[in-house]
Amino acid sequence: MDGGSLHDHLRTIKTFLDANPYEVVTLLFVNTGPPLSHWFKAYYDTGLDVMSYIPPIYKRYGNMRISDWPTIAEMVASNKRLVTFLSTDAHEDIVPFLLPEFDYVFETDFINDAPDQYRCVPNRPWWIRGYIPDRLSLVNHFLYAQFLGFRYPNATFANTTNSAGFRVGELGEHAVRCRGLYERRPNFFLVDFFQEGDVFE
Repeated sequence: MDGGSLHDHLRTIKTFLDANPYEVVTLLFVNTGPPLSHWFKAYYDTGLDVMSYIPPIYKRYGNMRISDWPTIAEMVASNKRLVTFLSTDAHEDIVPFLLPEFDYVFETDFINDAPDQYRCVPNRPWWIRGYIPDRLSLVNHFLYAQFLGFRYPNATFANTTNSAGFRVGELGEHAVRCRGLYERRPNFFLVDFFQEGDVFE
């Protein structure tokens, strides 16, 4: 699905960061398509290249643990307040501020067809299944509907799916369960229809 111009989206992020000097933003781009030269130009043109956090070279390629990340205060002080992950086609040796997601983050299963299917165990990358690695966590919490075998985001139950409550299928319940398994708060939640429910509570 075409969500619009990358330049336009990045200008919005730049405007927000300029207006909010104590905020840090993390972006995750999935199913990426453009060549790295297009990404680099968009970040350079909008001035986000110089605001982007770049991990130390020796912490690349899956070597960065949670404790290695700078604190929010450190990122604010250095004005490196944007972290960008690409799910595919990132090459830090070429564009060091576009981070390959699965070198730094694990994800839970993203196929959720029923409210009781939300999981906390790592699903991707495949080589970390079976244990909780010491890296950033991304919990997928969105519900699919199906029609003729095709999955699409389920808008009908978005208020419930994104609720801060503690019933099965609600975001609050999923968050508490994952926190218990990880023994720390999940770092990111990926949701659909973020404007519905209680995502920001």
